[in-house]
Amino acid sequence: ADGGGGYWNPHPGDDPMGMVIDELIPLCQRRGLGLGARRIGTLGISMGGYGAILLAEKYPDLFGAAAAISPAIWTSYQQARSVNPGAYACAAAFASADAVTHASALTDVAVRVASGQSDPFHPGVEALVRRLPRGAVVDISKGCHTGSFFLSQIPASLAFLARHL
Repeated sequence: ADGGGGYWNPHPGDDPMGMVIDELIPLCQRRGLGLGARRIGTLGISMGGYGAILLAEKYPDLFGAAAAISPAIWTSYQQARSVNPGAYACAAAFASADAVTHASALTDVAVRVASGQSDPFHPGVEALVRRLPRGAVVDISKGCHTGSFFLSQIPASLAFLARHL
């Protein structure tokens, strides 16, 4: 699943979060996955890491665990708009999908966030980390927003999800 150019929020003709919730998860459940009392886990890298956190914030009863590798988290609507003008339709759309502001919704969700100290999204990750509920696992280490950093974090993120699902 992909957030497209709309940063995981609805845009005309595209609703990536709706696709995950209304199409992908039901498809998986029809195939016998994600059924029963166990909740679902979500994992993402970069914009997908932001999406993983946002999905868990919006649907904490569905997602039992979320792992985000180098999540692309903006600290303001103005910052997001200056880098990616199409990310949010307006300031209200940003406010509704601001992962930092809504981090308290993750109280009953196991969360792991990994970021490199030289990642350009590191200020947003730090803001998120300050707001995460107690017990969240945070791995801030050497690295940047690169494929090698992403790959280095996948095993630990998958192991984290396996422990919590």
